[in-house]
Amino acid sequence: MSQPINQPAPPASDSALPSSPPILTHEQSLTAKIAKGSEAGDIYDQQVLMLGSQMVTQLSVLIKTSRIHGPNNSALDVPVETLLTLIKTLAHDAPVVVRLQNDFVFLGQSHIKVTAQLMLVFSTVIDTFNAWGIGGLSFAPSVTSKDLRTLVNLLLTLDPTISSIVDLRRSLQANSVTGILVEERRASDPRLAARSSRAAAKNSYAQTAVAVGALTQKVREGGSIGFKQAKRAIQNIVDLMVKDEAALLGLTTLRCHDEYTHNHSVNVSLLSMALGNRAGYPKVELADLGLAALFHDMGKSTIPTEVLNKPGEFSEDDWSKMRSHPTAGVLGLAKLRGITSLPGRMAAASFEHHMNLDLSGYPKLKTPWKLSMTGRILTITDCYDAMTSARVYRREPMSPSKVLEIMFKKSGQSFDPLLLKLFVNCVGIVPIGSLVMLHTNELAVVLKPAVNKADAERPLVKLITDERGNEIENGPELDLTEKDDTGDYCHTILRVIDNTEHKFDTSRYFV
Repeated sequence: MSQPINQPAPPASDSALPSSPPILTHEQSLTAKIAKGSEAGDIYDQQVLMLGSQMVTQLSVLIKTSRIHGPNNSALDVPVETLLTLIKTLAHDAPVVVRLQNDFVFLGQSHIKVTAQLMLVFSTVIDTFNAWGIGGLSFAPSVTSKDLRTLVNLLLTLDPTISSIVDLRRSLQANSVTGILVEERRASDPRLAARSSRAAAKNSYAQTAVAVGALTQKVREGGSIGFKQAKRAIQNIVDLMVKDEAALLGLTTLRCHDEYTHNHSVNVSLLSMALGNRAGYPKVELADLGLAALFHDMGKSTIPTEVLNKPGEFSEDDWSKMRSHPTAGVLGLAKLRGITSLPGRMAAASFEHHMNLDLSGYPKLKTPWKLSMTGRILTITDCYDAMTSARVYRREPMSPSKVLEIMFKKSGQSFDPLLLKLFVNCVGIVPIGSLVMLHTNELAVVLKPAVNKADAERPLVKLITDERGNEIENGPELDLTEKDDTGDYCHTILRVIDNTEHKFDTSRYFV
């Protein structure tokens, strides 16, 4: 029997949005777990999937290593033997099959869930499968290290644009590989199409975060850096932004204070491009805006880590160092390899993102100054992500709806009123990642805003509990604008729940 996530009493009124009193006791937190089947069975399934994840990881390592070394090189010994051990551990008397469906990796029929850390690792295998049109690889218990070396060598030396899976199979047979079978890609499952889009978004997010982290570290070490990798990642994001904005914005709900600087930069970049898109920026300018936003905090690389990671109150000297980062960022960006002259948009993003519309922020200037469009956008997106994120010195973030409420109070002062309204169109008046209670007492997570402004309070949501508060795995997505045969709405939001107050992380529904 599932344990209830919550079992709230019906509210006294039907007033929807934005805030409500706590609905749970401490003991009935939203993070309650569900017992699925027997405990022993669950543990076994988890261990099998963990081994499957390790198997895909080693296959990725083997592919990457084989790009540098030949099939018989000793550099391949460790990944080959590790992969072989994992296969034989999982195989027993039947083959082990790694499958790919709509960019999701499966061990047999079980989906291997990918963490943020494994995104880039799995992408090597996914890209290789997609290049060949491979739907799966079946490894027999009798597979040998020679079989594995030969397979990867053929995948890398044959040209998938010229050779087919049939050619790959013939080459395996010619090399006496009998322990591996290659499956063709199955017809695409339409139910996974949206999830595939999210998987692509997740991969691009990870690549961008890695690029920012590497560049920031090199700047801190005083090294010479370029930013071609970041440029490529941003261009991929622009293409995805045009196709599925919500899939990317959903990833900005990922909150990790240990990687705050990297995640924050990527989040601000995504939010800025979404806002720029709403403001009518063409694709080329969206890429420039995204790149500028990605490096808006580069100046923080000049601040001592003991200040950046200080868990307690900042001293006046600490604040002085922090307030220097916009200017330091402009100077640092000017030294980037690959920039012949510092683009105005990048300079503005770094210099102006803390100034505020009325110039009440910092840096303080003695001469008249008009905030650029880039600066106005960054002021909004930087503030929104910072306030909805956990920080080293503020472990508890604020809920998206509460942050928007605070920001609207400063409209016309700190924030450009028109851009702030457009920003709400991006994240939704009931923001992406919000936890909401429906009139049926079911809980749902907001996935994307409604298409029409008239339906602003009726976003697309994902159901996560039943009416008794029992958690639902893979709950359905509900369009709250849908009506029944009588013309009444099928579902309505009763109220928004402060998921940060109840320590309920909704980001898992986007990963």
